[in-house]
Amino acid sequence: MYEAKAAYFDANVDAPWAAAEYSPEEMTKLERLFDHTGPLQGLKVLEPGCGTGRLTKILSDRVGSSGFVVALDISPQMVKAAKRRVGARSNVQIHLSPVESFPIKNEEYDLILCHQVFPHFENKEKALKILSSGLKTKGKFIVTHFINFREINDLHRKSGTAVEKDLMPEENEMKFLFYKAGLKVETLFDDSLGYLLIANKRGQTHFQK
Repeated sequence: MYEAKAAYFDANVDAPWAAAEYSPEEMTKLERLFDHTGPLQGLKVLEPGCGTGRLTKILSDRVGSSGFVVALDISPQMVKAAKRRVGARSNVQIHLSPVESFPIKNEEYDLILCHQVFPHFENKEKALKILSSGLKTKGKFIVTHFINFREINDLHRKSGTAVEKDLMPEENEMKFLFYKAGLKVETLFDDSLGYLLIANKRGQTHFQK
């Protein structure tokens, strides 16, 4: 299902956007993200589409020795790079797997964080339902990108590669997809700092702190 995309990401494992340490501008954008996650110490986090482990490393630092990060990617080369970066850490597991075939227990994770990966899900509705099942009742589900909605879709459309049809849904469609997965979108930023969507399980009036 993901063979062409996996090959594309394999070929880009050493590209600056995949391998370089985060720039000061990107770190500023991540700070907004972490302002909205709240403290992560001791939490269990699922990170689909971990790439070379750049964010995985930061998540590992933030959850600490009492927390745990489970990271997934479809690209064998990206997974190898992520394991080189953080694979020796005791609070991280990295798996070569798409979301659709990864075993997720019910209400297993405090935070599910899709960073720069959501448009690449082949079946977004199915992926969301699978991921939602693994989210704890008071957990958070976050979708984030360093660029905004229009820039994401323009970049992919013009790429002429295996990801050219991987588009971010419009706001109303996103909210409906999340609703069908048992989630409610509480916050959506789409601005100069990028794209940041925060959802929780329907029926919850606040996030776990």
